[in-house]
Amino acid sequence: MAENLKLHELRCPNCRIPIESFSPFKASVKCPNCGSVISNPNFITKEADLPSRMIPFTTQESDFEQALINALVEQDYVPKDIFDAINTDGVFRAYLPMYLFEGTYQASWSCESSYQEQKVDISNNWTNSGKTISTKNVKKWRPQNGNTSGNFAFLCLANEGDGNLPAELRNFTKQFPYDVMLSKEFRDSLLTEDDEKLITVSRNADPTIVWQKHGKDLVNETAEKAAINQIGDQEIRNFRATSSFNLTTKGDYLLVPFWFVYYSYNNQRYNFMMDGTGQHISYSYPQDQEMVDFVNSKEKIKKYVKWSWLLTFLVMFFGGFVAGCIFFVIWFIAKIVVNKMINGKINAALAEARELRRQASSRL
Repeated sequence: MAENLKLHELRCPNCRIPIESFSPFKASVKCPNCGSVISNPNFITKEADLPSRMIPFTTQESDFEQALINALVEQDYVPKDIFDAINTDGVFRAYLPMYLFEGTYQASWSCESSYQEQKVDISNNWTNSGKTISTKNVKKWRPQNGNTSGNFAFLCLANEGDGNLPAELRNFTKQFPYDVMLSKEFRDSLLTEDDEKLITVSRNADPTIVWQKHGKDLVNETAEKAAINQIGDQEIRNFRATSSFNLTTKGDYLLVPFWFVYYSYNNQRYNFMMDGTGQHISYSYPQDQEMVDFVNSKEKIKKYVKWSWLLTFLVMFFGGFVAGCIFFVIWFIAKIVVNKMINGKINAALAEARELRRQASSRL
């Protein structure tokens, strides 16, 4: 079993046992072993440093465990015996310090979008000394531009690499969507008894620096996505967008809830993460190499069949034009049949493995 995750380790100066759970908003910590009262190194003494808002947990540990099970059941290529061989560390549950940035953006964009134009070709017909007229569609490009605007709201982790957060959790929380409906004004009364036992990392990043590192890029990404949505379902090229913004919330300090666990399979460690409201997850998982090889072998057959149409030219060369056309028709029908059969086998194998994982999970 992989080592348990600890964000902070505070040792009792009297009995020296580690105290793994304490609230960052209490001035002292009571040792659960000897009862000694210890000053809390994470206690925030200035009222201005308290969070302005927080998002309470709306999920329990059982919800987190079920989300992990569901993800491993539904994820293709996960080994069929995952639930017979999996080992998990202790589940980590914590509020992390984050900065809220809100505002509005405006963007101007330009690109070239494709369209089809009918081209008429007139050629000499040497069989009857006349003219042959043919038409075909030709893809062309035309300039397109526009403007878009909207609101943005996102969270950025307010901790800059003090070594207390696993890299996976740091990446997951570095930039996060903000749901205003779940946010509440911070009050001590919002912290339940379980919440007061949580460990959290310190807020050690300046909001201005965090904005410079992450905020502007996030606004640009938001503006570009809005512009592409405005363009619609078209083929485009040479897309460019320039944006400006008005920042109305400049790094308000929030506490945001997260779940995290390491789990191991065949002595390899993986992770599963979920925010405390259950809306977003991220995870790594082992792969069933036998299933991967099976699917790759079937995809190779599809690839060989796909490119076998080139034999049409060889048939035409040796058997004539009519024989080549007959071969091409046979190839086209065979390709449809083979693709359908192989896709069916792949989907059946993945579905069977998924059902085996589901059955194994029901025995947990």
